[in-house]
Amino acid sequence: QKTPSYMLQHNLPLIIDVLCPWEPKILVILRDPVDRAWSHYRMSYSRTNLNQQFATIVKNEIDNFIANGLLDNATMSLDDFEAALANNSHAPSSPFVFPKNMTLEKYAQLVQLYRGNKKKEYLIRGLYAPLLLPWVKRFAKDDRLMVMKFNEVFNASIVDEVLRFAGVEDTSVDEHYDDFIRNKKGKIKGRANKNLTVDYHANKGVEMPLDPTIRLYLKFLYQPFNRFLVQLLGEEWDGWGE
Repeated sequence: QKTPSYMLQHNLPLIIDVLCPWEPKILVILRDPVDRAWSHYRMSYSRTNLNQQFATIVKNEIDNFIANGLLDNATMSLDDFEAALANNSHAPSSPFVFPKNMTLEKYAQLVQLYRGNKKKEYLIRGLYAPLLLPWVKRFAKDDRLMVMKFNEVFNASIVDEVLRFAGVEDTSVDEHYDDFIRNKKGKIKGRANKNLTVDYHANKGVEMPLDPTIRLYLKFLYQPFNRFLVQLLGEEWDGWGE
């Protein structure tokens, strides 16, 4: 069973324990939160009548973050941030002011109480540490939770590790695994290749890269939440997504 929206439901770990006495193991794959938000937008753009620009969505959802206490303020709007980049040869400092003395537990509570549509909004899903906290508390101590990075999916040694975690006895990944996921030019095949290298407008084959100004703006937004992953998951997450 798989679906990204499970992470949004803070009470689901308890429900799984109650309804699943066989103690299933949980595998979580985290993608760079900026790439995840952009991919989510592209998917919605291709499958629905979405006509909002991504920049407009970012502005609106940052306002939601402020209204829900996840941010104190944004000292620069996205437009102001773009102007600052244009007028300076170096990147500006973070345009976001975060609440003081916030702990991961407090952020997790705010995410749980978030007034908005967590399933349809694009930015909230990238607050991985607060979203993962209930899962780590429930499953990590019994070695029932594994969290990996999206780019590791295509690493045969990591696939071996996943199989061992799942309890598969023969964990030797076929020697042709790399040939299976890559084309003759050495690039990841199919949809995975599009996600990892360049973004496309779905079904039209038109390149649709994320504006680098928006990317940098969102990296500042996610920066403190990514750092909480070190506290939650360990030093191997230090610097991830930055």
